[in-house]
Amino acid sequence: MHTNHLRIALEMVGRLCIEMSLTPSRSDPSRSLLDETLVYVYSDFGRTFPKQGSDHHPATCALLVGGGIQGNQMLGGYDETMNGSPMGAPVALVEEDGSHVSRAPRSQDIAATVMSAFGLEPGKDFFIPGGYGVFDGVVKS
Repeated sequence: MHTNHLRIALEMVGRLCIEMSLTPSRSDPSRSLLDETLVYVYSDFGRTFPKQGSDHHPATCALLVGGGIQGNQMLGGYDETMNGSPMGAPVALVEEDGSHVSRAPRSQDIAATVMSAFGLEPGKDFFIPGGYGVFDGVVKS
């Protein structure tokens, strides 16, 4: 049942993005509304595989589409058994001090990446307690 609901929801997100890509921007008719908009879809928890029901697991996902994002890529992941790292596969991140690291992402990293895509500068326009990294290669420069 969850699969059907997720499919329907993602199909609606896809239709929204298509309509936005076909709608010219008011400020620049050579660009689309999707070029100027960041669509961000996020779930606050995941389900443990293969169980169905009300169990919660920290693994989750986020979708970023549109303005400011380098598209057509998937970052991170985990296997269906959830064996190995309980936090997911390591990804390339640029830490707040500018260093490049590879580690499992945290919710702070997603928030920092979204804010960077909006054009906000980490450390200048926002502060995230506990530190953060921006996903390397996701935000257009």
